[in-house]
Amino acid sequence: MINLFEILVSGILLLSLINSFLSRRIKKQGILIMIFFFIIIDLLFNGFRWQMNPMYVLAFIMVLINLITLKKPLRRSFTKKQKITKIILTVIGILFLIIATIPLILFPIVDLPEPSGQYAVGTTYLYFKDTERSESLTENPDDYREFATRVWYPADVPLDEKPVNYREYYSTIGFIDPAALPPTFIFGHYNLVKTNSYLDLPVSNKLDSYPVVFFSVGFLADYSDYQLHMEELASQGYIVISLNQPYEFQSVVQPNGMIIPFSEEHAEKYTQHMEEIIPLWEKFWSSNDEEEKEFISKEILESETFMDNILRIRTKDIQFVVDELEKNEPTDLLYGKLDLDNLGIFGHSMGGAVVGQVCLVDDRFKAGINLDGFQWGDVTNGNINQPFMIMYSEPFAYANNFILDNFNNTLYQLVIEGSSHANFDDNMVVMPITKQIGMLGSIDSARMRDINNEYIVSFFDKYLKNEEVTLFDNDSKFSEVEFTKQKFTS
Repeated sequence: MINLFEILVSGILLLSLINSFLSRRIKKQGILIMIFFFIIIDLLFNGFRWQMNPMYVLAFIMVLINLITLKKPLRRSFTKKQKITKIILTVIGILFLIIATIPLILFPIVDLPEPSGQYAVGTTYLYFKDTERSESLTENPDDYREFATRVWYPADVPLDEKPVNYREYYSTIGFIDPAALPPTFIFGHYNLVKTNSYLDLPVSNKLDSYPVVFFSVGFLADYSDYQLHMEELASQGYIVISLNQPYEFQSVVQPNGMIIPFSEEHAEKYTQHMEEIIPLWEKFWSSNDEEEKEFISKEILESETFMDNILRIRTKDIQFVVDELEKNEPTDLLYGKLDLDNLGIFGHSMGGAVVGQVCLVDDRFKAGINLDGFQWGDVTNGNINQPFMIMYSEPFAYANNFILDNFNNTLYQLVIEGSSHANFDDNMVVMPITKQIGMLGSIDSARMRDINNEYIVSFFDKYLKNEEVTLFDNDSKFSEVEFTKQKFTS
């Protein structure tokens, strides 16, 4: 939605067009002052962003026209040809103004909605280096695995503090094939989007410590792409930790400011992976036979090793962070606040598969949620003993049914009607055009956010806080959700 200042700039440009080419009843000095005034006010409140460039061009043209004609005497009459010319120029100007508003509509600055919990949200960064594990994604034998993490946590309401912007380093958003996807500047307004997180606020003292939940992002994504989940959980009394793992993310900014891009070797393997995997997923989506879909799922699992390798690297990264947190309490800010006896994990897409693998190999994690991720890894040859939940988009419904025999505890599964794979990240809020181009499902974004929040928070409340939760006792309270609960025993 266009905001107030963008409307004011558009309005004064429309007035200037009409005045310059038709009526000329308003003094040109007033027009010039208003153009400069509203653009400066817009820049002060909204900042410079590429979406306004067409407006700036039109404003520059109108200023020139007004300056050129400023000292010319006001004409009372015009020939028929002059009148027609003025009308044509006015129509062209108005059409240009309409076109200039399109980027503002398609790429608005949309601040993140407030989370619903009782706590304010603090955020900070931690850095880890595993000197006992060589970096397997580079050729340099002297490289060790190192990565930054971002933490969201419960805080008290800040006084005179400003929340951090959504993504300060929007220029690090990269692509494997830049020719096939939008240029980086498309995301330039991300550093103007306001979040609800405050940098380095003290952790709330309402409780001595808080349960810890890890989040594993989708392949090629970034922990900044899932701040709706992070802020909601932090506001509900959880400390949320997410890793930005270098070389397999589009790009990672290290604490020293160095940008680590996606590796070329990974780009080639990813391209090969997609060529092999897409035909199988197309078979899965076109099939209406559950047995056939289960067979295709197993075929996908056995088709290649690319995702499997990434999954194992991420699993070790997460385990290393937990090891370090157990050995050394991090920073004065989080000291004593991490309840590592109540440890959970959730993730989206590729990160959802990481959740299953982590729960399989590490019993320090008490519960896990897979958000629409296909389960790579060793789950087919082992058993998940923790309570587990799989939340599916409609296209990927029950894609993991081939591992149902590998759960030894309560398993919740739900399919959200009208959702797509991208409905689990922030795009549905910060990049509304993703719905117009078919990346999002038909479900309303606010409704999807409510469903995500309700199920994720309730699940962790039940298994990490041991609270009474009624959401899972009956059929879903949301008409869009197909919900099943299965209890398995070893």
